[in-house]
Amino acid sequence: MRMPMVALLIGRSPVRRYSVHRGYVDAITASGGQPVIVPAGPGVDTERTVELILTCDAVLFSGGNDVDPVVYGAGRGGGEKDTDLDRDLLEVAALSAAMETGRPVLGICRGIQLLAAALGGTLIPDLLSAGYVGHEEQDREGEPVHCITAETGSVAGLVLDGAHRVNSIHHQAVSDPGPVLRATAWGPDGVIEAVEGPNVLGIQWHPERLIESDSRHLAPFLWMVGR
Repeated sequence: MRMPMVALLIGRSPVRRYSVHRGYVDAITASGGQPVIVPAGPGVDTERTVELILTCDAVLFSGGNDVDPVVYGAGRGGGEKDTDLDRDLLEVAALSAAMETGRPVLGICRGIQLLAAALGGTLIPDLLSAGYVGHEEQDREGEPVHCITAETGSVAGLVLDGAHRVNSIHHQAVSDPGPVLRATAWGPDGVIEAVEGPNVLGIQWHPERLIESDSRHLAPFLWMVGR
């Protein structure tokens, strides 16, 4: 039996490099999947790239640059950083194709934000400016820093697998998940930590950076590959 192929969408960071945290690749392979890294940028043919993505069995939207507020109909200048509209537009197209064809979708950090923005929701462009503190813990990326409460019976609760403390490396978050997705997990201050819909899961934390210390954090990847 062949390994399920997972399209792993990545961005440019810093601007002259394409990059992806190796934890994504390690987590996909540890879950029985074969990662296929898919970049976005100027000159990349969206139609052909989506065709490539649809040769895969699942799609993972990784972390990275902020989502450009034009994607969810807001004006720029609200605190967003290092946006990449080329990546946004490719990922919006990829998400639409994946959902139309029933492929499982997992969004992590920026990924959850992209899911909400693309499906009629909105984002908080900068948590600190909005009065939320303690979410951008970059120097503690490999350790749990706050707890999460998940809705009983939700996919979010399933993929936490009892590990209800997670890391936090973000300054944006989902404000309104929109009409397609629903929020199913929250931080202590009410910030949305997970959204889900049919075959779609978005999580705000970074499980790929926690798997070495706690294998329970493989659960989101096992869910995706197992679908």
